[in-house]
Amino acid sequence: MAHASDVGSSFCAAKAATKLLRLCAGLAAACALAQATALAQGPDASVWVEGPKSRARLLAGGPEPDGAILAGVEIALSGKALTYWRNPGDAGVAPVFDAAGSRNLAALEPIFPAPERHDEGGAEAFGWRGGVIFPLRLRPARAGEPILLDLDFRYAACEDICVPAKARLRLELGRAHGPAQASAHRMRIEEWRARAPRPGPADALEVAPMPLAGAKGFAAWRLTLKTPLGPQADLFAEAPEGFWLETRRRGEGFDVTLAERPAGAAPALEARLTLTEGGRALEWLIRLDGSPSKP
Repeated sequence: MAHASDVGSSFCAAKAATKLLRLCAGLAAACALAQATALAQGPDASVWVEGPKSRARLLAGGPEPDGAILAGVEIALSGKALTYWRNPGDAGVAPVFDAAGSRNLAALEPIFPAPERHDEGGAEAFGWRGGVIFPLRLRPARAGEPILLDLDFRYAACEDICVPAKARLRLELGRAHGPAQASAHRMRIEEWRARAPRPGPADALEVAPMPLAGAKGFAAWRLTLKTPLGPQADLFAEAPEGFWLETRRRGEGFDVTLAERPAGAAPALEARLTLTEGGRALEWLIRLDGSPSKP
């Protein structure tokens, strides 16, 4: 059985990274790393940094009510290129935000909008086409003083082959900005922040063990909600490093299968489930009993 748990929110996608290495075997020349440096341009956005099938920049969003500062990393994609969520799926590269070179920055919190599921040549990828903005909440070390955000941003833009990219983005945040331009960026950042999952009601989710019925894996569960699901509802599952959970829509619920787990690992695992449906996204942190399911 499963129940809600106050588990931590740090999860890894080790399986996806492993599959990426397999996918890129023999394509090393095509997977060259694109690097560039952007210096601040204007008060509200850095210059665009060009990458493979993509470009990236920083956006200023303005102050938050609690004293934090809102910013955003924008990726614009060309063609059918895809960039990835924090869990990239079967193949891909999760974005990395390294702000070690910044000044007056005490903490950086990236906010991940809910992803979309895409078919990448038979593999499933979680992310976006066209573009995305990752909102950032910044906490200054000294309140009232501006932050110089110096971000080493790593991501990927994949179309047919997966090409990692690296952009150096710099922007001063926390000073007064022009109201027209700043408000335009604020609105766009807020639109993407609104797509981030909200905590789901604990009593709305039901998870029960189910038999594997000949399917490969270690354990399986049936997930249902008390409210009806729309036709576009989807579920994404994240697990600790070394574990991998697969999700499939079936009727008015989802089948969740523990497809991989480390040798000798305890049967219980902590998971984060993200449900998307239309414009809403909900998430739950739960503990699953990974003991083998019995027919």
